[in-house]
Amino acid sequence: MTTEIFIKDLTKKYPKGPEALRGIHLEVGKGQLFTLLGPNGAGKSTLVKIITTLIQPDSGEFTIGGQNPDKEFSNTRNYIGVASQDNELDPAEKVEDLLRFQGRLFGLSKPQARQRAEELIDAFELQSERQKKCETLSGGNKRRLHCALALVHRPHVLFLDEPTVGMDPEARARFWQVINQINKNDGVTIFLTTQYLEEADKHATEMALIMDGTIHYRGSVSEFKEMVNAGQKLTLEESYLTYVGQSRQPETPLQKLEVPQGLNS
Repeated sequence: MTTEIFIKDLTKKYPKGPEALRGIHLEVGKGQLFTLLGPNGAGKSTLVKIITTLIQPDSGEFTIGGQNPDKEFSNTRNYIGVASQDNELDPAEKVEDLLRFQGRLFGLSKPQARQRAEELIDAFELQSERQKKCETLSGGNKRRLHCALALVHRPHVLFLDEPTVGMDPEARARFWQVINQINKNDGVTIFLTTQYLEEADKHATEMALIMDGTIHYRGSVSEFKEMVNAGQKLTLEESYLTYVGQSRQPETPLQKLEVPQGLNS
């Protein structure tokens, strides 16, 4: 399988703070629906901020789609879409106008930007919100708009950071229909971080577990559950809680799972 995201020996230490990343090596294959899991403070946010070009690592390297962001920053930014919890929305801007503006920023003509906005309004069921100002949107609708904005330019890699926070069950179901469609039909690589492990269990096939700034596991979701549970049929959430819980017991330290080398096909 072709490597879409390649990360080698990434480190990051914050001034007067913890060593957030300690030599991260990770590969994500093209077209995978991949999830990065880990406790709060494990290094997830730092890693995602680095590979979405928001902050610089102390050392190490990474490429996305074979591109080095240090040398091909604009190309890399066009290659990826990012729906982050940190994204700010102009409170006075209307939903439809914001989507069109985003399209123009990425080089679409006015007709193309208008058409793309219509497609995403329909896909994320924002028809009734299209003329509303962002400041009036519910939390769930803001998250849907964040995701729509990240897809305006048809990225090859989509980063989703807690994408369904604030969505009701119906909206979450519709959201995942859209994401699975672009993943399976369009081949968009999905990089997901979420605390809703039932969503990761249902939709992701590949995963990594990060703890204390290091990767403890990289492989398939099904293999992780099997390795932790020794044959018991437990959910990803149950398996995750078992592993993390045991790792925090100093009297019975849990060794890292053997991390498979390279990409799973």
